[in-house]
Amino acid sequence: MQRIFPLAVPVADFAQLFAFDVDLAIVASPPRFHAQQTVELLQNGMAVFCEKPMAMSVAEGERMVQAASESRRPLAIGLYRRFLPAAQYIHELLANQSLGQVTGFSCSEGGVFRWPTRSASFFENVQGRGGILMDIGVHLLDLLIWWWGEPAHVDYADDAMGGVEANCLIDLTFASGFSGTARLSRDCEIANSYTIRCTQGEISWNVHEASRVRITYHGASYQIDGQISPAIANGSGSSSRPPTLEQCFISQFQNVLAARHEEEAVIVSGREALRSLRTIERCYQQGTLIAMPWLSDLEQARARQLSNRLA
Repeated sequence: MQRIFPLAVPVADFAQLFAFDVDLAIVASPPRFHAQQTVELLQNGMAVFCEKPMAMSVAEGERMVQAASESRRPLAIGLYRRFLPAAQYIHELLANQSLGQVTGFSCSEGGVFRWPTRSASFFENVQGRGGILMDIGVHLLDLLIWWWGEPAHVDYADDAMGGVEANCLIDLTFASGFSGTARLSRDCEIANSYTIRCTQGEISWNVHEASRVRITYHGASYQIDGQISPAIANGSGSSSRPPTLEQCFISQFQNVLAARHEEEAVIVSGREALRSLRTIERCYQQGTLIAMPWLSDLEQARARQLSNRLA
């Protein structure tokens, strides 16, 4: 028997994808329902693909991971960027220290919010959290943690004043000693790019380009700016076209279905997703009010009052 919650993916793709004889539930409800629904589905013998963020708190996420372990069913989380060739290639470059050691980084994501919504639930403050950090930030932090491990130190500020944040700034320091910043916004157009500085060069990536990376070596007159394609056994390039963002999204489901057949391990498991959720929880717990110099002194005082923060 198959039980599948519908998603906005072409029917033809799903018809081919779910040709397996398995039980798979896709949890794509508002995040505050993820933990309860996922746990119940796992306890009823279903493999589960849960959209990001996996839960509203680390405690909820841990219950989901425990349920997956006890039921011996796969739990995959929808952090699809790990399937992007660009993100995978950056992971390899960093792991191999192809440009030397990392010295710093900067990331920016977002833009004016234009997603169509049926209700205001997307902007509801649930457990004191739920803005852009839980939405886009979980993707960003998942990649940084995949590349470098959980950060040793985090400083966080946002503009939430009794509601959810539309803008935030995160300063992160990792165990190797380097640090960097991430900026997220829902109300202004920003670069949507990652820049990673290394001792021998720099890596640049636009998050909307699934298979394109730019590399600049220090002292070189030119940079490498090109498409990534799969390598083949003899080391020469493959002529196959790189996957699109949509195809990378579908790859997640192929992975969890293969895991259900015990043919592969889940690439982004609940336990893996907990790492970024822990960092998000740290951010919300110690967050301060972001600097807004355009406010008057009276407005600044009111903003602090609404945010219940000291700065």
